[in-house]
Amino acid sequence: MAAEHARKIAAGSEHAEHAQHERPEDWGWHHEFSKGRQIAGWLSVIAMGTFLTATHYNLAGALGVILTMLALIGGLIYDRQRGRKQWRS
Repeated sequence: MAAEHARKIAAGSEHAEHAQHERPEDWGWHHEFSKGRQIAGWLSVIAMGTFLTATHYNLAGALGVILTMLALIGGLIYDRQRGRKQWRS
């Protein structure tokens, strides 16, 4: 039975054709997690802000945390603006 199945796949059976036309809607993917993405992003910014309260021997670590926070904030603002300009949400 396994050999027969392997021959069908090798011969270009229906499985090979179906894989070319597979769409996300066919297997149940309909969502972009826009609210979840914003919530998780802002929680990450807050968590990184708490990293700044730790004792630092120098500011090299704080600089990295601040730059990462700024990048996250910029991405979250961009994501929010991009979502408002879409004609269909």
